[in-house]
Amino acid sequence: MRCEHQWQHREVAMRCMDDTEVRLGRLRFAERHLAEDQDDGRLFFLVEIAAPGLLARLEGATNLADGMGLSCFLGGLDYRGWEGEKRWRSADRDIAVVARWTVGGHIELEWTLRPWRTSETGEWSASVATVVEAGAEKDALVAELHNFLAVERG
Repeated sequence: MRCEHQWQHREVAMRCMDDTEVRLGRLRFAERHLAEDQDDGRLFFLVEIAAPGLLARLEGATNLADGMGLSCFLGGLDYRGWEGEKRWRSADRDIAVVARWTVGGHIELEWTLRPWRTSETGEWSASVATVVEAGAEKDALVAELHNFLAVERG
């Protein structure tokens, strides 16, 4: 498959996967790429926050191709609620999620993109809050993200 995603940094040889994407409000996961080296178990992807007057693109976010980290965190959020905050951060520290239980059986997810790599444009971060119903809606999001992040090599 010819890759039309012209990411700025490509430190690893990778191949373009497909146009699968997951959307949650103003947050989008897309542009999956797999490391060419069979021994490198990483999946690379784009996470994007878009709002009027804002487009924050984190190209080359990584995940092990088994996809378990983020989907396990979200799947473990109890539909009965909890006190305080629960936190998750990607291995590369590019993506952070803070989960808070809200009234009415909902979960507020605060997503922060903060690339750890230094770039010629300087350091930046962007955050967006999304709200999901703690039962079926959260479970559907977990399944979508797991399918997006878990890739079978072929």
